Amino acid sequence: MLLIGGGQEFGRRGGTENTPYIVGLGKAAEMAEANLTRNASHMESLRNRLLKNLQLKLGETNVRANGPKDPNQRLPNTLSVGLDRVRSSDLLSSVGHVVAASAGAACHSTGGSISSVLVAMKVPESFARGTLRLSVGPGTTTEDIDEASEILARAARKQWEEGTDTGKLTI
Repeated sequence: MLLIGGGQEFGRRGGTENTPYIVGLGKAAEMAEANLTRNASHMESLRNRLLKNLQLKLGETNVRANGPKDPNQRLPNTLSVGLDRVRSSDLLSSVGHVVAASAGAACHSTGGSISSVLVAMKVPESFARGTLRLSVGPGTTTEDIDEASEILARAARKQWEEGTDTGKLTI
Protein backbone atom coordinates (compact mmCIF):
# COMPACT_ATOMS: atom_id res chain seq x y z
CA MET A 1 0.00 0.00 0.00
CA LEU A 2 1.49 3.34 -1.04
CA LEU A 3 -0.91 5.65 0.79
CA ILE A 4 -2.31 5.32 4.25
CA GLY A 5 -5.69 6.92 4.65
CA GLY A 6 -7.50 8.47 7.56
CA GLY A 7 -9.65 6.63 10.06
CA GLN A 8 -12.86 7.76 8.32
CA GLU A 9 -11.76 5.72 5.26
CA PHE A 10 -10.58 2.74 7.33
CA GLY A 11 -7.01 3.46 6.22
CA ARG A 12 -7.79 2.78 2.55
CA ARG A 13 -7.61 6.28 0.96
CA GLY A 14 -4.98 8.93 1.43
CA GLY A 15 -7.35 11.80 0.81
CA THR A 16 -9.88 13.31 -1.50
CA GLU A 17 -8.58 14.81 -4.73
CA ASN A 18 -9.22 18.52 -5.12
CA THR A 19 -11.05 18.17 -8.43
CA PRO A 20 -11.73 21.90 -9.01
CA TYR A 21 -8.04 22.71 -8.56
CA ILE A 22 -6.99 19.86 -10.85
CA VAL A 23 -9.38 21.08 -13.55
CA GLY A 24 -8.19 24.68 -13.02
CA LEU A 25 -4.54 23.67 -13.38
CA GLY A 26 -5.38 21.82 -16.59
CA LYS A 27 -7.18 24.87 -17.99
CA ALA A 28 -4.28 27.16 -17.00
CA ALA A 29 -1.82 24.83 -18.78
CA GLU A 30 -4.05 24.80 -21.87
CA MET A 31 -4.21 28.61 -21.92
CA ALA A 32 -0.45 28.93 -21.41
CA GLU A 33 0.23 26.55 -24.29
CA ALA A 34 -2.19 28.37 -26.60
CA ASN A 35 -0.40 31.70 -25.99
CA LEU A 36 3.14 30.42 -25.50
CA THR A 37 4.72 31.68 -28.73
CA ARG A 38 2.97 35.06 -28.64
CA ASN A 39 3.76 35.60 -24.95
CA ALA A 40 7.40 34.56 -25.34
CA SER A 41 7.87 36.95 -28.26
CA HIS A 42 6.20 39.80 -26.36
CA MET A 43 8.29 39.21 -23.23
CA GLU A 44 11.54 38.88 -25.20
CA SER A 45 10.85 42.20 -26.91
CA LEU A 46 10.23 43.87 -23.54
CA ARG A 47 13.32 42.28 -21.98
CA ASN A 48 15.43 43.62 -24.86
CA ARG A 49 13.82 47.06 -24.53
CA LEU A 50 14.59 47.12 -20.81
CA LEU A 51 18.27 46.34 -21.44
CA LYS A 52 18.51 48.89 -24.26
CA ASN A 53 16.80 51.56 -22.13
CA LEU A 54 19.25 51.01 -19.27
CA GLN A 55 22.20 51.15 -21.67
CA LEU A 56 20.94 54.39 -23.21
CA LYS A 57 20.25 56.02 -19.84
CA LEU A 58 23.41 54.86 -18.04
CA GLY A 59 25.87 54.34 -20.87
CA GLU A 60 26.52 51.09 -22.67
CA THR A 61 29.82 50.51 -20.84
CA ASN A 62 28.07 50.77 -17.45
CA VAL A 63 25.39 48.13 -18.15
CA ARG A 64 26.18 44.46 -18.75
CA ALA A 65 23.72 41.67 -19.52
CA ASN A 66 24.72 38.55 -17.60
CA GLY A 67 24.38 35.22 -19.34
CA PRO A 68 24.78 34.08 -22.92
CA LYS A 69 26.06 36.69 -25.37
CA ASP A 70 23.35 35.63 -27.83
CA PRO A 71 20.07 37.15 -26.52
CA ASN A 72 18.16 34.28 -28.17
CA GLN A 73 19.82 31.91 -25.70
CA ARG A 74 18.41 33.78 -22.66
CA LEU A 75 15.03 33.32 -21.03
CA PRO A 76 12.53 35.56 -22.80
CA ASN A 77 11.06 36.96 -19.59
CA THR A 78 14.14 37.52 -17.43
CA LEU A 79 16.99 40.00 -17.54
CA SER A 80 20.01 39.56 -15.32
CA VAL A 81 21.88 42.81 -15.65
CA GLY A 82 24.91 44.23 -13.90
CA LEU A 83 25.22 47.96 -13.30
CA ASP A 84 28.83 49.05 -12.88
CA ARG A 85 29.77 50.69 -9.57
CA VAL A 86 26.28 50.19 -8.12
CA ARG A 87 25.36 48.30 -5.00
CA SER A 88 22.16 46.48 -5.95
CA SER A 89 20.94 46.02 -2.38
CA ASP A 90 21.08 49.78 -1.79
CA LEU A 91 19.45 50.48 -5.13
CA LEU A 92 16.59 48.10 -4.33
CA SER A 93 16.17 49.68 -0.91
CA SER A 94 15.50 52.99 -2.61
CA VAL A 95 13.23 51.77 -5.44
CA GLY A 96 11.80 48.46 -4.19
CA HIS A 97 8.50 50.10 -3.31
CA VAL A 98 7.89 51.00 -6.99
CA VAL A 99 9.93 48.48 -9.03
CA ALA A 100 9.85 44.77 -8.24
CA ALA A 101 13.35 43.35 -8.67
CA SER A 102 15.88 41.13 -6.96
CA ALA A 103 19.59 41.45 -6.36
CA GLY A 104 22.25 38.99 -7.43
CA ALA A 105 21.56 35.53 -8.84
CA ALA A 106 18.36 33.57 -8.28
CA CYS A 107 20.11 30.76 -6.42
CA HIS A 108 21.96 33.12 -4.09
CA SER A 109 20.98 34.16 -0.62
CA THR A 110 22.31 37.57 0.19
CA GLY A 111 24.90 36.91 2.84
CA GLY A 112 27.28 39.74 2.08
CA SER A 113 29.13 38.02 -0.74
CA ILE A 114 28.92 37.86 -4.50
CA SER A 115 26.93 34.95 -5.85
CA SER A 116 29.03 31.93 -6.79
CA VAL A 117 26.91 31.72 -9.95
CA LEU A 118 28.00 35.20 -11.03
CA VAL A 119 31.60 34.33 -10.15
CA ALA A 120 31.38 31.12 -12.23
CA MET A 121 29.96 33.16 -15.11
CA LYS A 122 33.05 35.40 -14.81
CA VAL A 123 30.96 38.53 -14.22
CA PRO A 124 33.41 41.29 -13.24
CA GLU A 125 33.11 42.16 -9.56
CA SER A 126 32.02 45.76 -10.14
CA PHE A 127 29.09 44.49 -12.24
CA ALA A 128 28.32 41.49 -9.99
CA ARG A 129 27.80 43.81 -7.01
CA GLY A 130 25.27 45.74 -9.07
CA THR A 131 23.43 42.75 -10.53
CA LEU A 132 19.66 42.96 -10.71
CA ARG A 133 17.18 40.28 -11.78
CA LEU A 134 14.26 41.83 -13.61
CA SER A 135 11.30 39.90 -14.98
CA VAL A 136 8.52 40.78 -17.37
CA GLY A 137 5.24 39.00 -18.01
CA PRO A 138 2.55 38.74 -20.65
CA GLY A 139 0.73 41.71 -19.10
CA THR A 140 3.78 43.98 -18.93
CA THR A 141 3.58 47.01 -21.22
CA THR A 142 6.20 49.14 -22.93
CA GLU A 143 5.11 51.96 -20.64
CA ASP A 144 5.92 49.75 -17.62
CA ILE A 145 9.37 49.05 -19.07
CA ASP A 146 10.08 52.69 -19.83
CA GLU A 147 9.00 53.80 -16.36
CA ALA A 148 10.94 51.04 -14.57
CA SER A 149 14.11 51.71 -16.55
CA GLU A 150 13.89 55.43 -15.76
CA ILE A 151 13.45 54.73 -12.03
CA LEU A 152 16.36 52.26 -11.98
CA ALA A 153 18.63 54.57 -13.97
CA ARG A 154 17.83 57.51 -11.68
CA ALA A 155 18.69 55.42 -8.61
CA ALA A 156 21.96 54.20 -10.17
CA ARG A 157 22.99 57.75 -11.12
CA LYS A 158 22.22 58.88 -7.58
CA GLN A 159 24.59 56.23 -6.21
CA TRP A 160 27.29 57.37 -8.61
CA GLU A 161 26.79 61.02 -7.59
CA GLU A 162 26.86 60.18 -3.89
CA GLY A 163 29.90 57.97 -4.34
CA THR A 164 28.34 55.17 -2.31
CA ASP A 165 30.38 52.57 -4.19
CA THR A 166 33.66 52.11 -2.35
CA GLY A 167 35.00 49.41 -4.64
CA LYS A 168 34.84 46.87 -1.82
CA LEU A 169 31.11 46.54 -1.17
CA THR A 170 29.40 43.23 -1.94
CA ILE A 171 25.79 42.27 -2.50
